[in-house]
Amino acid sequence: MKNRSILLSFLMILFLTGASLAQQNSGTMNAGTTANVGKESKSEFDSQNQKGAAAVGAVSATGAKLSSADQRLMLEVAMGGMMQLEVSKVALQKATNPEVRELAQAEVDEQTGLSAKLKEIADAKGITLPASPDPETQAMVTKLQSMSGVALDKMYVSESGVKGHQKLDKVMSTVESNASDASLIGVAKAAHPLIKFHLTVAKQIKDKR
Repeated sequence: MKNRSILLSFLMILFLTGASLAQQNSGTMNAGTTANVGKESKSEFDSQNQKGAAAVGAVSATGAKLSSADQRLMLEVAMGGMMQLEVSKVALQKATNPEVRELAQAEVDEQTGLSAKLKEIADAKGITLPASPDPETQAMVTKLQSMSGVALDKMYVSESGVKGHQKLDKVMSTVESNASDASLIGVAKAAHPLIKFHLTVAKQIKDKR
């Protein structure tokens, strides 16, 4: 009888310990990771990001001179990407929602790769792209830095996740339709699918909140 009581007590301790650990792990999971980003599984989200990065990386830079119209389009792509990059860096540091952080990380990775490819193309053509954010981007960065919590999450998803990608979607469509340079068209075609994908995911995240 005494042994049975000891055994039951031991089993009860194990049960309570396991429940406590499970609860802690669940809390950690909710706070730091997510199984889905929008309606996409994390694995599918990561896969699409990797495919997009590979496509941009594969674009060849040519030394053919850009027309003034193509230079303006290239600048528009570069500045739009820089805004996305800079505000996403802030969101990556300060966002509280795991899905928002995943979106911000994906955007940082995407725009870092796109920026590097644009610089490669610009260097090949003897063009210098802006190295610092414009006033509009800096104002958005400053505004996000002053925010925190849910308000910051919502602001980032709305302004960068949705509106920012809508602008880039429009710019890439214009480049594909109107540009004449092969490298510029190539980078637009390579980057555009991931921009559309991130726009879709951002809308899904926004609808959840």
